[in-house]
Amino acid sequence: MNKPLIITLLTVTQLLFAQQPDQRLNQIAVEGRVELKQLADQASLSFSVKGVGPTLRQAVDNADRSTKTVTNKLLSLGVKEGNLSTSSFYSGDNRGDKAFLSSSRDFQAQITTVVTIDSLPLLEPILFAISECEVQSVSQVTFSLRDEPSLRRKARVEAALKAREKADDLAKTLGVTLGRVISIDEGQPSQPPQRLYGVSSYAMPFNNSTYNTVLANEVVAVDASIGYGFFAQTISIVSQVYVTFELK
Repeated sequence: MNKPLIITLLTVTQLLFAQQPDQRLNQIAVEGRVELKQLADQASLSFSVKGVGPTLRQAVDNADRSTKTVTNKLLSLGVKEGNLSTSSFYSGDNRGDKAFLSSSRDFQAQITTVVTIDSLPLLEPILFAISECEVQSVSQVTFSLRDEPSLRRKARVEAALKAREKADDLAKTLGVTLGRVISIDEGQPSQPPQRLYGVSSYAMPFNNSTYNTVLANEVVAVDASIGYGFFAQTISIVSQVYVTFELK
């Protein structure tokens, strides 16, 4: 009693397999790729200070005072209080530079503060101000966009339009007509390189010419047109969209 059912199922499966090659022949797959560039409008960096003392409490207090000395300078330059944040804190035994025959440096505390700079002309005076204080280190300067999602969305839309344009051109040239969209696949979004160069506990040398710097095997354009000692990086966003159309 089950044999007719088995035969019917096998017949339907064979018909579906037989139709698949024809379906693949009646479609076209294209890629739309767009790269948008925009000058960075914000930067960020971090600095660390170290406090030492005969007790853990005094070491923390010393680190806190040193941090406030730096942040007060930055606030006076125009940095917004909301653009300062503590990224890490460490305290414990001071095993690096204890005082000989004294307990005055037995403990240490380290506070790292992140500074977001949304007015790039402030970058140079901020680095000078930090370098004039007793900081342990200053991080690399990174550039970014305040509204990066909007640029990514624009790139995605333009990539989709580019895919449609390419499919229309091919269909017209080959004398076929595009039908419905069968599939859409967005490629891996690009991550804009942000690091420009590193900073030690002193401010960097200031250049006065346009140049290119190699970062992660990629040439990154640096724009000197803004006129400060530090050049804002041009952020590049690449969007790729793969679209398959039916052919009528």
